[in-house]
Amino acid sequence: MTTSQIQRAKSQTHEHILSIVQTETQHFEAGRRVHLLDVGCGDGHLMVYLMESLPLLNPTLTYEVYGFDVNDHGVQVQGYFEESIRFLTARLPDILWAEKLSLITSSDPWPYPDRQFDIIVSNQVLEHVHDHDLFFSEIYRTLRDGGCAVHLFPLKHHLIESHLWLPFVHHIKHFDLLRFSIKGLSRLGLGKYLAFKRDIGMNLDEYAERNADFIHYFTNYLRYQDFLNLAKRYKLRASYRYTQEYYYRKASAMLGRHPVFTYSTHRSGLMDWLAVAFLKYVSSVTLFLEKKETYSSKE
Repeated sequence: MTTSQIQRAKSQTHEHILSIVQTETQHFEAGRRVHLLDVGCGDGHLMVYLMESLPLLNPTLTYEVYGFDVNDHGVQVQGYFEESIRFLTARLPDILWAEKLSLITSSDPWPYPDRQFDIIVSNQVLEHVHDHDLFFSEIYRTLRDGGCAVHLFPLKHHLIESHLWLPFVHHIKHFDLLRFSIKGLSRLGLGKYLAFKRDIGMNLDEYAERNADFIHYFTNYLRYQDFLNLAKRYKLRASYRYTQEYYYRKASAMLGRHPVFTYSTHRSGLMDWLAVAFLKYVSSVTLFLEKKETYSSKE
């Protein structure tokens, strides 16, 4: 098998997550069944990409992918979950997706037994989570011992808010100032407003108010150290391992190079730390969590 057999993904974030999963499972014993959970599975495209690509990268393993999303967030359009099931069924009809996908509220425990998953992933989800304590406690509960979780998302440090493409607006808590800032920056031609105006004819006042509501109600950015503290609180190892590989991937794509689907496991903790110290201001980082602890197991 060559990596040229792997189809290009809808997003480079999907390719990045695939590469991490492949890297972390490449040494699993042959014949093992790998249980993977996509948190905030949305339209199902990441799940399909993983299920179609992972068996090509490592045909000695069997993969089961589950996913869930929430029905009280207010961002997804009505009926999106049913559409996701239809999409998944059309692409992979041999899987009973209605049994693999769940829809819950944001305050519910995750609908899975303890220690079910080898790997948990999420893509652009953690900046929308309002109860991070629940989120991290459920990661710990549903991960098997030795399992890992991979989360790609922007920290509060990043300079350009990644949904509106406007600088610093995600730092503003005062609603009137937030709306004023979105309107003023958009009037200068920054961000996505001109595209919205061209495509759907939305006026600037409506755009500013709607997106101020989005930032105010539906985002919850935390800082670099906040996630390290959460991981420690819930007995998970935490690092920002693999963050630099995401940017190498983006640069390689710009140069027309074929993507790499296995990352190096020989890492420098110092280089990983230095990379995220800068890259957290640019865009998404990769939070890597492990449910593993060796000290207390020693006699």
